[in-house]
Amino acid sequence: MKRFDKHNTLNEILEETRPEMALFFPDSLLCLVPEEYRDKPLSFIEQHMVMPWGAPFPADDLVRESAEIMQAREEKTWNLTPLWIEDPSRLTFDTNNEDSVFLLHLNSRLSGTCPAVIICPGGGYENLACNSEGLQIARRMEADGYRCFILTYRCSPNRYPAPQLDLLLAVGYLRANAAQFEIDPGDLMVLGFSAGGHLCASAAALHEQLRPELMERLAGRRPGLVPALKDISLRPDKVCLCYPVISFLEEAHESSFQSLTGGDESLRGALSAELIADEDYPKTFIWACLDDGLVPPGNAIRMAKALEEKDVPCELRLYPQGDHGCGLAAGTSAAGWMDDMLRFMKDQVQQKN
Repeated sequence: MKRFDKHNTLNEILEETRPEMALFFPDSLLCLVPEEYRDKPLSFIEQHMVMPWGAPFPADDLVRESAEIMQAREEKTWNLTPLWIEDPSRLTFDTNNEDSVFLLHLNSRLSGTCPAVIICPGGGYENLACNSEGLQIARRMEADGYRCFILTYRCSPNRYPAPQLDLLLAVGYLRANAAQFEIDPGDLMVLGFSAGGHLCASAAALHEQLRPELMERLAGRRPGLVPALKDISLRPDKVCLCYPVISFLEEAHESSFQSLTGGDESLRGALSAELIADEDYPKTFIWACLDDGLVPPGNAIRMAKALEEKDVPCELRLYPQGDHGCGLAAGTSAAGWMDDMLRFMKDQVQQKN
């Protein structure tokens, strides 16, 4: 297996690890590296560059993640499935266009037909936290019997509805190819963190409204998918919202709103998930931490209240400590959130039966 260290240049590593490196280091971060540094050893960049949050360039992290990518390729632990293009070799490293949108599918040892989950990492609609809110989550849910797919959706400068179209296409694509992926097309969850939670919440509410735009866009990009998705529902069966951005009117996470809409004030109410969810909304589990210093837990409370008023099966869990961006939340009071979520979803199935 080819290995890299800090004697390698940034360009050498990126040339070998695209597009998977986007899961760990989004282009919005890597583009901060000056062009004249890109053919310098990582050790040089580490010594001469400071990231916006005050830390040195994370050279050790880049080396570690490159090793994981190369090992995954050698051992074939995951596959990449593009959504807007057919040929995986045409996937790009640039997160600012449709050619970069793909599903990373873990090659699990599960047998037979399984439930599926599409995981949408957070990142404020600016970038994607695809490790702590992607790969780590997928590995845990795989252990619980789910076939796991991580979605690299479009972020800023793309605007609404680009990310929502990416997620709805992923839902339709997986259902249309359920036999190939060995998934139950009637047991598909979308699970999102922070802004990824808003993506899941809004897409679940707007799936019918956005269907015509999705089909029109597909007709130009992948016309072969149009008949395949014609009679496929884009509504997820289950939703899990993790410390989600919900409202753009009250306790709003303003930077997510700006990144998603470009500051279009006419969209504040139209994209506030608590206002657009209806009685047909999927069963939903929501959790947040009371000490969240970035996205107020009032967002989660507001969504749960809206769903309860519409008699949508919903459970809200508020954990005392864990702050924001905690992912699996190991070592915090929220460490059991996934067990709580899976129990809720299982109970809903039993009640339905």
